[in-house]
Amino acid sequence: MTQTAARSETNDITGKCVLVVEDDYVLAREVCNDLRRHGANVLGPAPTVHYANLIMGKRKLDGAILDIKLFGEEVYELVDVLMARGVPIVFATAYQPDQIDARYRRFDVMTKPLDYTTLRRKVANFRPQPPTKQVVDAPAFPHAAPVAYGTGTGAITDRERWARMMLAAMRLRK
Repeated sequence: MTQTAARSETNDITGKCVLVVEDDYVLAREVCNDLRRHGANVLGPAPTVHYANLIMGKRKLDGAILDIKLFGEEVYELVDVLMARGVPIVFATAYQPDQIDARYRRFDVMTKPLDYTTLRRKVANFRPQPPTKQVVDAPAFPHAAPVAYGTGTGAITDRERWARMMLAAMRLRK
């Protein structure tokens, strides 16, 4: 039995580089912590498409776990980028299959609440996909109109607010 076959059969995710894109902080933290406990190298969680693009950069990814709606913005532009790179994708969403854009219904879908054992099995089975052309010719990461909290020059957007919460949580982990 090859090492790859053994890994798949035991649901071993050790060393897999996985991007997690989720805007619900509690769920994002649970998913990332579960994957890390089982040996995955987790990028994220990313609460927005823009942040996901920044943290993944040009890194080689073994796969991505994506929520579809992030602070009112759909994740499909990121899906196009990941498809162009040949990265396997699992949607972790509250969307029903008929609510997913028809172009992306071929991807695995896990509905919330998530079963972490099943999620780890899907991560263990991530295999490189043939790269594709981007599905749309639009800019890869158009920015949704930010929602501002506060007033005047001290106002912050929802993205900045979430990023600050994430940084504070990461500092607490040390």
